[in-house]
Amino acid sequence: MKKHFNFQLMPFIVLFSMIMVLTSCKKSEEPLPSVSLPTATTSTAKWISQTWAILNGTVNANNQITAVTFEYDTTTSYGQSINATPDTISGNISTVVSANLTGLTTSTVYYFRVKALSSGGTKYGNDLTFTTLGTDSVIIFNPNLTYDSVSDYDGNTYKTIQIGTQTWMAENLKTIRYNDGTAIPLVLDDTEWGALSSPGYSWYNNVLVAYGALYNWYTLSTGKLCPAGWHVPTDAEWTVLTTYLGGESVVGDKLKATGTTYWTTPNTGATNESGFTALPGGYRNYVGTFNSVRRNGYWWSSSESSSSDAYLRDLSYSYGNVDRSSSSKKGGFSVRCLKDN
Repeated sequence: MKKHFNFQLMPFIVLFSMIMVLTSCKKSEEPLPSVSLPTATTSTAKWISQTWAILNGTVNANNQITAVTFEYDTTTSYGQSINATPDTISGNISTVVSANLTGLTTSTVYYFRVKALSSGGTKYGNDLTFTTLGTDSVIIFNPNLTYDSVSDYDGNTYKTIQIGTQTWMAENLKTIRYNDGTAIPLVLDDTEWGALSSPGYSWYNNVLVAYGALYNWYTLSTGKLCPAGWHVPTDAEWTVLTTYLGGESVVGDKLKATGTTYWTTPNTGATNESGFTALPGGYRNYVGTFNSVRRNGYWWSSSESSSSDAYLRDLSYSYGNVDRSSSSKKGGFSVRCLKDN
């Protein structure tokens, strides 16, 4: 007897087969959501000195935890790296990163780039370069005198000159670390600068390095600002210098660097016969604003005139004397170091 196939069951069989196929598909075979790479842009290096520079960049983590470093070297092989500040970022906004690079060689071209590493992969910023300053800068020293030299903790080398019984730096200080290697706080914001009652330094307009750094008085009062064996001169030691050179009414011309490469015209009468080679680095006042670069030079003494002020010396492009005055310890002025006896 023939068996007859029940065609009414066919729709159920097809439906059951489709369910079995669909449920047998493994979730692991579904494509994983893509993870975005961070973005990274290298920015121009700032505050380049003989042996250090500040590297800069911008990174967007694209919502991934991202480690940030800078790679650098004398070629694009990039054999060296340094952690950025901040060194770890997240979120989905552009973050400015930087690194304080020290221990460099003078008169050398360095390549650098920012590197961002996340679970999504690695992104490199563009290659940029900077060149460290040489030990012989464009400062015009007195060619008729014999200079010696001293180096700070960062490796910056300064010419030095003996004047009478004293030996002075013939350049403005530009160290960014104390002589024990501790970093000196760099303060860029005007409001933050004005609120300081602790050490801090800056560059004129937060850009200009050629005239040296501007330090508040709290920085030098640590006793660690100058190289070992040197110190910030007292008010009395400044007076020894000016008296030896003939007194405050005439000494300015004997201290100032000649010409108008650094000093504003006219700078008439400047001879630099002492070899001191004074440069007009201007100042940063107690509320954080900058003034008088190329027109005036101001140098701290370590001597207090009151609980809030300290003595200093200043020179001008328009006259030949030196002024003794006092100013708020919150102000930023140049520093010349004096060799210990």
